[in-house]
Parts: sequence; structure tokens; C-alpha cells
Amino acid sequence: MTDFGDATRRVIEAGFDGVELHGASGYLIQQFVSPHSNKRKDEFENPLLFPIKLIEEVKRVISEHAKKPFLIGYRFSPEEPETPGITMQETFALIDELVGADLDYLHIATTNAWAKPRLGIVSEKSRTELIAEYIDRRVPLIGVGSIHTPDDAAHLLEIGKTDFVAIGRAIIVDPKWVEKVQNHKEETISQQLKQDQQHEAVIPTPLWNLILEVEGWFPVER
Repeated sequence: MTDFGDATRRVIEAGFDGVELHGASGYLIQQFVSPHSNKRKDEFENPLLFPIKLIEEVKRVISEHAKKPFLIGYRFSPEEPETPGITMQETFALIDELVGADLDYLHIATTNAWAKPRLGIVSEKSRTELIAEYIDRRVPLIGVGSIHTPDDAAHLLEIGKTDFVAIGRAIIVDPKWVEKVQNHKEETISQQLKQDQQHEAVIPTPLWNLILEVEGWFPVER
């Protein structure tokens, strides 16, 4: 816990405006939440205890060191492919705890904002929609995943009912994405990878391969 607190203190001293706890993508925090990886027999057998204790520690450091408003958010993966694993039921239970912890925002981690739930819930709505409806504006929500165009982002805000939209891979494909939208030049946004872009943008090979895999429709210009 104290390592996360020390990291938060350094971030405050460096002049940042907040921290996001990465409770997603199979990393340490998610490993406590997941019934697939959490095989503990101590107090942390409770899958929700570690993230809550962690939030308490980060908030303690913020109260001691921050001289201005300092945000704290939490990112989570809504499901896991393993059985047993995180399903939407576990995610809803986690959300209730996170809302009760009085965070500034929650951030869904998914490669496709419109993917439907796989386990635990049968619905024609996407996981993003279900999560937004469950949160019901109790805390701001960031949606993400396969947002390529301004229309995609607007659709996620309107239909997906999120409060914010995060954009990742599309920014790698076109680093000027935001500026082009701000300047009403949406038609100039690039949706095509270039063969030398990996080295120009210093993109690690695993991330480069992930982009090619997830965004399989992107042609690579040679």
C-alpha cells in the first residue's frame, strides 16, 4: 500500500493534477478483485478489500501533500475470459464500492466500447451502456474502445451514456486527432498506419502488434 502512496506523493510533487489507479488489464489490483487469480486465505480473500484499502492510502497522501484539488480515478476491466473470472456481477459489486469511496471518476478498460457482455448477463446492450446505466450518474464515467472518429466519440457520449471519451489507438495512428477536431478538419484525420510509423512514434512492438490485431481493418501503407 505504501508504495502506491509514495508514488502518489511523487506525482503531487511533480505538479500533476491527479492519479488513476490501474485496476484493469490483469495487473496487480485486478488480480485481487478477480476470482481467477485471487486464491488468498487471509483478509484479502475479500476481492474488494485491496482496492478500497489502496484508495484509502492514496487519499491519505493526497490530504497530507496536495496544496490544490487533486483527482483520483480508477480504471477497471468489466470482464475476464477465464472461468471463474470477473463477470458483470463482480463488476457491479466493485462499482458500488468505488462509488462509495467517493472517487472523482471511473474509467472502463475495453478495446471495444460496444462489445456485449459475455458472462453473467444476457443483454443486447453493450457493457458500456450497462455500466453507465448501473452507475446512473453517481460518479463520472469514461468510456473507451475503438473510437476512431468524432462521430464515434459523440455516439458513445449519447448512446453509451458516458460522461467522457478516452482515445488511445486512434491517437497513435494520427497524433493530431484532437487538434484536427478542434479546428473542424475531421476529414483529414488519418485512419491508415504507415510502415515506418512504429519507429517514428517509438511504439513498442507488443503495442504495435496489438494495434494491428485489434484494429484489423486498418490497412498498412507501405
